[in-house]
Amino acid sequence: MKVIVFRARKKRKRRSENMAKRLINFGFEKILFFTFVCLFIAIVFIQGTLLNPSLRSYLVKDDEVNGRPLGEEEYLYKEGEISIALLASESNEDLKLLVNGEEVAVFNQNLVTIPVKDGDVVEVDASSTDQEAVLEIISASENISGVEVGKRIKVNSNIEEITRISIKE
Repeated sequence: MKVIVFRARKKRKRRSENMAKRLINFGFEKILFFTFVCLFIAIVFIQGTLLNPSLRSYLVKDDEVNGRPLGEEEYLYKEGEISIALLASESNEDLKLLVNGEEVAVFNQNLVTIPVKDGDVVEVDASSTDQEAVLEIISASENISGVEVGKRIKVNSNIEEITRISIKE
């Protein structure tokens, strides 16, 4: 009488030996390749998730980590000043001065002086008022070129570009 149990174990042993040989034959390079592919897919997935603002909140807990463009502590660029006056009317807090699309001043008095850098775009936002307003560029610092001192701008419930700043070296 033969015992079948021993044969079954031998087959299992052969299978495990074959699996070990397959893993060894699989090669270190192939393992590295598949690891790279998996990590690459994970990075693409995570970057896609970071682009979606609603999903980003699950991955990033502190938005201050993202930083902000150079601000007030900026020392790499030369600055100048430009003065803009509101003509023929009293102060109007609905008129706002914008530099690069961000509000920097309101006309709570008739003359407003703002700091500017090279490449800045100065605009006036009169979208929240229904009166026509006339603005004039009163002065610009000596290092600013291309600004027409005395230029008048009429605005009526819209956003109007006043000037683009170019600072001389």
